[in-house]
Amino acid sequence: MRRIAEELLRVDYVGTNRQICGCTLRTSYGLPCACELGRYTLGGIQIPIDVVHVHWRKLTMEVELEVGADDGSEVDMTCAMDELWKQFRSLDVIGKKALKSRTSKKLKLSKKQPQFTLQFPNHIRSYIEDVLNVESDGNCGFRVIASLHGYGEDGWPMVRRELGLEIIDKDKSTLYDKLFSNRLSEVRESLMIESFGSQPPEKWLTLPDMGYLIVNRYNVVLVCLGNPCMTFFPMTSSHSPNISIYYIGFVNQNHWVQVNMKEGFPLPPVTLDWRKFRSHTTTSWMLGFAGRLQYWQLLTPILA
Repeated sequence: MRRIAEELLRVDYVGTNRQICGCTLRTSYGLPCACELGRYTLGGIQIPIDVVHVHWRKLTMEVELEVGADDGSEVDMTCAMDELWKQFRSLDVIGKKALKSRTSKKLKLSKKQPQFTLQFPNHIRSYIEDVLNVESDGNCGFRVIASLHGYGEDGWPMVRRELGLEIIDKDKSTLYDKLFSNRLSEVRESLMIESFGSQPPEKWLTLPDMGYLIVNRYNVVLVCLGNPCMTFFPMTSSHSPNISIYYIGFVNQNHWVQVNMKEGFPLPPVTLDWRKFRSHTTTSWMLGFAGRLQYWQLLTPILA
């Protein structure tokens, strides 16, 4: 219900246009997307129950047992495995891949790309534990964020959708109007795609634009290792000592990768627009990370 309610907020500007909608909620979750909801609104009809995927119509995923029944379930995992298998089969392709990624705790060695480390500044290479690659299909930046956020690499459509909801958040409309100015429509369009295949350059994740949406949507700190290196702090929330830090790297001048850093890694300079457009309550981020920001400056070679 929460996801459908969020999608209803998009109806005002999506209407019934499938191309503008992107239909991510339908393809990712099996729930009616904005253009579908727009058609129901125009027709003055309620959302039909059969347009909601059967997975969401289940009240429970557990199997009820008769009281006192001794069926050996304490040692027999058959029922549990059957239920898990039913859940897996009820998901669409994106859902299956995301579930598989979340339940797997082993990283494939083939995804580790130590040679990418050479493309990052010399003074921070010793802090890099490893670099994990993702598929190069124009969605790589969103794949990295999806992986870091716990969706799994194949959860990238959910990241696109959630960032799309972030940029039209009414509570932050003034912030994004100032931040993106006359480019607001362009940034929003870059999140909308027509298919799940390879994407053209105008649909790639670009910084600093997407950086602000990511940190505000997920309330995380985002650190980019590229050219230039930069740090993004949330622009509407105050400092939290337990905040997650997402490290991403830009390599080969056209590809994003996930970077795993050692504890206490120094932070590169904060983006200028954060200083310009942040709310007053966010000053605490600079105070909370002052030591790590200063450490970066000490490590950075002085250019002649």
